[in-house]
Amino acid sequence: MSDTRARFTRCLFVSLCVCVAAQAAEPVVLDASRDYLVGASLVSSAAHVGQTEQRLSLRPLWAFQLGRFRFATGRASSLLSVGRDTVDPGLSTVLVSANGWRFTSSLRYDEGRRSDADPLLAGLPDVRDTLRGRVSASLDLGPRWSGSVSGSQDLLGRGGGFYLNTGVSYRYPVSEQTYWDLGLGAVWGTDLYRQTHYGISSEAALATGRTPYRLGGGWERVSVGWNMTSALNSRWVAFGGLNLSQLQGEAAQSPLVGRKVVYGATVGLAYRSR
Repeated sequence: MSDTRARFTRCLFVSLCVCVAAQAAEPVVLDASRDYLVGASLVSSAAHVGQTEQRLSLRPLWAFQLGRFRFATGRASSLLSVGRDTVDPGLSTVLVSANGWRFTSSLRYDEGRRSDADPLLAGLPDVRDTLRGRVSASLDLGPRWSGSVSGSQDLLGRGGGFYLNTGVSYRYPVSEQTYWDLGLGAVWGTDLYRQTHYGISSEAALATGRTPYRLGGGWERVSVGWNMTSALNSRWVAFGGLNLSQLQGEAAQSPLVGRKVVYGATVGLAYRSR
């Protein structure tokens, strides 16, 4: 029954993407271009699940646009669009943009999670890599306020399940090319999504000698973030930010969780083609 429901959810999600895309086929929202961006960011971060220490890493970022489609890693998508419209990371496109509303869709590769190098996850199955489909909607709530909601579905049926990401943000323009954003967000996940990331199945418990831990659907975490972005000129973009995230409910009580509250910081520089 669970497999049937999961297949139905995936089919419904893909059908929704196709239907919305068909309705939005004209006009093309993003003008044809060959814009690209390359850069790097220095990131201090930690994971809720498993390892507890803060890690510092240098991460490349890139993005390029081809017609109405954009290919981007993480924050590179928004950096490419400083002073222009933004879309989701991954392979994405704007479906509809009118009267303060904005609808986008995207595909993103999810790397999953490896358990062999993490003491809290030792002996448990890996979270498998998968492909996620996402549909997002945002609305301008005022000159500086906006709200958004997005749904992300595991399209390959590899235990990733479905989750919703909701948020509200405030943007303060320091100048024509510099602004900072303050955002509040919350994530809700299905029982399959939360069990895969925070649970211990009966089979895994038997194999490892641990106590089973099962979760239902519910809120996973809440977060707050502050970011500043500045187009230094028509080619160079500098950025930085701070974020804080806290697990909620059953996810926070999971025996796999190393930290209930995590924080991070990012600073970086990127070059745009034009």
